[in-house]
Amino acid sequence: MIIVISHPSPIEGEFRILNQLFDAGLEYFQLYKPNFSAQEIEAYKEQIQKKHLQKVSIHTDHHKFHSLKEMEEISVNDDYAFLSPIFDSISKKGYTSKFDLEELKSFLKRSPKKIVALGGIDEDKIDWVKEAGFSGIALLGAIWQSENPVEKYKAIREKWED
Repeated sequence: MIIVISHPSPIEGEFRILNQLFDAGLEYFQLYKPNFSAQEIEAYKEQIQKKHLQKVSIHTDHHKFHSLKEMEEISVNDDYAFLSPIFDSISKKGYTSKFDLEELKSFLKRSPKKIVALGGIDEDKIDWVKEAGFSGIALLGAIWQSENPVEKYKAIREKWED
């Protein structure tokens, strides 16, 4: 599972890029615009081709965890939960990972939850993320800070599916 999360701020050409991402095979998109009103969220969704709207959900923090302890203590009924930041963030400078990677691998092997890696995910981290046992990856900085977001998505997807 690959989830692309929108950049929190508007990006030039964002709707064109997003529709191209869907055409390139993106199946899960989380709309994250914390400063948008409900009307602005609806206007944003109107820019997405109708055939792709079922792939869009609103990003909230209710299923995002920042420690293994937090994840163990809270019951998650969602299809999946985010664990973040697994690696130092690409989009948030100074937002660094606090995870012991070996402890994380051990936790994932015994957890029944579907856990999606978020934070610092790029092609060079995919093999480790897969080996560790994550159910999926979430991408924000890798996509929206790329010079060619669609090609970046394709490269990451190819590595994930390899």
